[in-house]
Amino acid sequence: MAVDFSEKIITDPVDINGFLVHFMDFPDSCPVCHFSISPEFILIHKKQFHLIEVLCGCPSNRCGSLFFAVYEYDSGSKSYWLSHCYPYSGKDKEFPEEIVQLSSDFVQIFNQAHHAEQEGLDRICGVGYRKALEYLIKDFATHLNLDEAEQIRKLPLQQCIQKYINQPEIKEMAERAVWLGNDETHYVRKWEDKDIQDLKNLIDLTVYFISMTLKAKKYREEMVR
Repeated sequence: MAVDFSEKIITDPVDINGFLVHFMDFPDSCPVCHFSISPEFILIHKKQFHLIEVLCGCPSNRCGSLFFAVYEYDSGSKSYWLSHCYPYSGKDKEFPEEIVQLSSDFVQIFNQAHHAEQEGLDRICGVGYRKALEYLIKDFATHLNLDEAEQIRKLPLQQCIQKYINQPEIKEMAERAVWLGNDETHYVRKWEDKDIQDLKNLIDLTVYFISMTLKAKKYREEMVR
């Protein structure tokens, strides 16, 4: 069932064939462009008693996309509350410029995993984060040991960290990230009290310490007395 929603105010009850529907919260950002907005409400569609979809428009001139806001019925308040919006355009995580220059593959793989997680694919995104970590570590090791690039490429990640990563902070965080990343690929988890967020935190710490190392290396090379 579809009802023209273009002339109504979202805070007013909406009459759907004699049934008044109360909406209690509203989209405050566009799922496509991610900017904060007050959306245009175009059409309402009652799929089931407990589920309603509202066709919305992004008012941004740069975007102007249509999207759906999905509402679910709450029996306690006897109102409809915003569940989620779709379609959702994945939002990239930004990294320091020196990390982008060091390993563009890491950035690309990490953000593909990040998009999967944003889509609710939390059972597979961990594998992507683990793969991104391997590219980051091996590209960093290669950067510091250009004459051993081929050996670095072929080594298992844990061995690569042990042999080529000498900075204690990077080594300790990267090793732990590998432990959690490996858990994402195994049937039985070893670190049952840790999850995807812990894996991302360890990757963030690894990125931070690598970034600081690269910055320090740059200034040491540029400012020689």
